[in-house]
Amino acid sequence: MNEGINLLEPNKKTTQTAFFRRLHTMRVITVGILFIVSVSSVIIFILVALSPLPALQKQEQSLSLNLSQFQKDIVKLALLNERTSSIKNIVSKRQTLDQPLGLIQAKMTSGTTITAMQTDKKSIILTVNNSSLKSLDDFLNGIIQYVQEKTVFSNVTLISLTNDANTNINTYILTVQLTLL
Repeated sequence: MNEGINLLEPNKKTTQTAFFRRLHTMRVITVGILFIVSVSSVIIFILVALSPLPALQKQEQSLSLNLSQFQKDIVKLALLNERTSSIKNIVSKRQTLDQPLGLIQAKMTSGTTITAMQTDKKSIILTVNNSSLKSLDDFLNGIIQYVQEKTVFSNVTLISLTNDANTNINTYILTVQLTLL
């Protein structure tokens, strides 16, 4: 009954108990959150310690160290690959003269020598010499036969036929232009 008579502070006890209840609830929530954070951090630490991530990081570091040691070799291989592809490109674009030169050589008679040869994409200018006009005639007839058969050459043009009398033996010099197919 004494509680109801006090007119100055009638709700003092009820407000203090509500405050202490709230404070107690906040403390319990804070301790609970602290417990959850500590347990989760321990779990994360254990997961990181047991996971393969540190081993993978060490492996990555060792592999990058190995790669840096072989960097000069890698650069040399890359340069070699680039040069090889350039050479393949040049060889694929280059005109092959194996067959025309083989046919010319097949028609050369004894004593006939090639003294000069100039080639471009469409023709071969050939200078041969021999001491016999008959041998040069046989050579020229053989080349004309290739032109008539249209095997490799489409046209033959006689540029010059000269006699070199400066030597002890007369040497005849024949210059022809062979147009390739």
